[in-house]
Amino acid sequence: MAIGKPEHDHAQPEGNTASALYVNSLEKGFRVLAAFSEDFPALGVTEIALRTGLDKSAAQRFSNTLHQLGFLEKDSATRRYRPARKLMEMAYTYLRHSALGAAAMPRLIEAGAVYKTTVNLAERDDTDMIYSIRIPHVKAAYAATVVGRRIPVFCSAAGIAVLSRMSDDEAMEIIRRSNLTKRIPSTIVDPDRIMKMVQQARRRGFAATYAQQLPREISIAAPITEFRGRPVGAVQIPVYYPTWKQSEAAAKLGPLAVETADAISGALIASEQDY
Repeated sequence: MAIGKPEHDHAQPEGNTASALYVNSLEKGFRVLAAFSEDFPALGVTEIALRTGLDKSAAQRFSNTLHQLGFLEKDSATRRYRPARKLMEMAYTYLRHSALGAAAMPRLIEAGAVYKTTVNLAERDDTDMIYSIRIPHVKAAYAATVVGRRIPVFCSAAGIAVLSRMSDDEAMEIIRRSNLTKRIPSTIVDPDRIMKMVQQARRRGFAATYAQQLPREISIAAPITEFRGRPVGAVQIPVYYPTWKQSEAAAKLGPLAVETADAISGALIASEQDY
């Protein structure tokens, strides 16, 4: 049985249930926006209701309001909704003013040029990692260049790298709260085996995984830390077997990921000290 939280938890965030400042209707509106995902890019009202826990009438009202505000598009033929371009303004505002992104971008570009590989910046969001910067190699597919993709901490090299800069107890707490389901047949979902990967990454300074998200993918990642030493993200470099062997990736890309992550950490700390 998988350990962790269900895919959709519709309870109010802990600590807000008795707060007079908590606006339930606003939370429901964001719940509708969060219903759309990589696997569910377009939804009808009934599907929105099922994925949010709202009744159909509420799902219709919130969806229509978001459509009128420009945050959802609506197909006049199918009557299905999908995220609208206006949402990109929010992503732009976040990325434009990200100290981590500013510190990472030039160093990720340099790292990608060394072996002509894709290099990504992944930031932790609770039990997930989110790709916020992606520097693709020449032959990368479009999907591999799009920022905002969310992947689980427990089965990603970036996530394992971040957990390696935490105590075992803190790392295990995050693992146990995760939805430990297989992404592909070879995904490791046993908490004890995941912790062994975390401990190995702590010893080596970087994480290395094979076929956890995609078949034949070798993923190398090193943690980025802020001035208190807390991990805020990771440099992740994906390559593929048989073009790359796992031992070769560890020997060449491991040190590159660590060097890049350390440089970003240093630049991030310097920017924090300016304020």
